Amino acid sequence: MQSLPKENSGKTNASAIAFHVLIVEDNSDLAKLFSDLFGVMGCTSDIALNAKSGFEKALQNPPDLVFSDLRLPGDKNGFDLAQDFRAHKSLSGTPLVAVTGSCEPEDFVRAEKAGFDRIFTKPFKFAEIHKLLRDLQEKKAQAQ
Repeated sequence: MQSLPKENSGKTNASAIAFHVLIVEDNSDLAKLFSDLFGVMGCTSDIALNAKSGFEKALQNPPDLVFSDLRLPGDKNGFDLAQDFRAHKSLSGTPLVAVTGSCEPEDFVRAEKAGFDRIFTKPFKFAEIHKLLRDLQEKKAQAQ
């Protein structure tokens, strides 16, 4: 929303949505699948397998969107990652999307309190991600 989309690495799809997405997911196969999904929609992406490396990648190459699992290995989880983003001056406005296999109501409340803008439960549909990107694109256009 406050970040501008990056170049779309040469793709020419007119309907593409050229955002740079940071995917934070500890399952490398699933992270690759998410990356491919966003790539089909015209986005570029970085992958991090834990919250610490995700935050470091965001500082090096600020994303337009973060797509993060809630349950991550290491000292920090997805909830912590969201709090770190919201507390950092240059990353605080980055749209954050939680991805979880849990359908527990307390996880949804906790994710919202941590700073996530949206929560998707696994498995989710391609159309849900496409709508999310279109919504972000509209908000960006309205802000300009």
